[in-house]
Amino acid sequence: MFSSISKLAFTPSLLNDVLNPQTANTPTPTQAQFETQIDNIANTKTERVKQPDGTWALVRSKLPLSAEDQAYMDTLEALRTSSVNHIKDLTENFDPANYPELAQYLKDYETSANMAIDRAAGRTSNQEEKALARFGQADSTAAANARVGRAATVMDQRATLGRDMSTITENARGNELNRQLGLYNLATGGITGQQSIQLGSVPGLISTGLSQQASNQAYNNSVAAIGGSNNAATLAGQQAGFSNLVGLTSLAAAPFTGGTSLMLPSLYGAASKTGYAKYGAA
Repeated sequence: MFSSISKLAFTPSLLNDVLNPQTANTPTPTQAQFETQIDNIANTKTERVKQPDGTWALVRSKLPLSAEDQAYMDTLEALRTSSVNHIKDLTENFDPANYPELAQYLKDYETSANMAIDRAAGRTSNQEEKALARFGQADSTAAANARVGRAATVMDQRATLGRDMSTITENARGNELNRQLGLYNLATGGITGQQSIQLGSVPGLISTGLSQQASNQAYNNSVAAIGGSNNAATLAGQQAGFSNLVGLTSLAAAPFTGGTSLMLPSLYGAASKTGYAKYGAA
């Protein structure tokens, strides 16, 4: 039996196969790439961006508006800014002169009212003075009292006109304030409407992020499992090569020890797996 084994042609190739058994390593899978998500309704984009510290993050950003949509948003912004300025002026430093239509209306109203007061006072004065003269009372105390009374009436009427103009001015201010508030709300509603649509896409972004995290974790787990499996296979191959080396050493020492190595079965197994029939016996 020993003489048959000793006739094996232990070529360098056979020795390499015996001492370095090949182990099957599972290849590491390629990680799936994150696909950039574009939301044309919310007008946003979500993409995976590498951070300065080397980590990756999902970044959500606004997409540029079309020329038409941008013009619309610019109009809303200009309207809102103008409304805010008007509201500030109406509440803090209101001056009717800054509103030509109101200023002209107040001027016309005051002129017309004063003319009416003057005409009414003139008619009353003519009627009363004629009556006093007819009865020879033009210079009487009664005539003097009548004149004082007519002057007081005119003063009261002009004071009433002043109060009326203040009321008209305040009403005009209130109406303009309501109009500007309405324009502000209109503009703000258009702007925040688009923002609300963008905010409405946040749950989808969170879901995408969690899904990507789960995918990354699954990939990392897979890499770890494959790495462990490959390490175990490599270790087993190294152990088999070591056992085969011991067997060869024992075989080489057999003629001097006068006995057959107990590692021969291991050597025969390795040789048969790596092509014993291929090398053959002499």
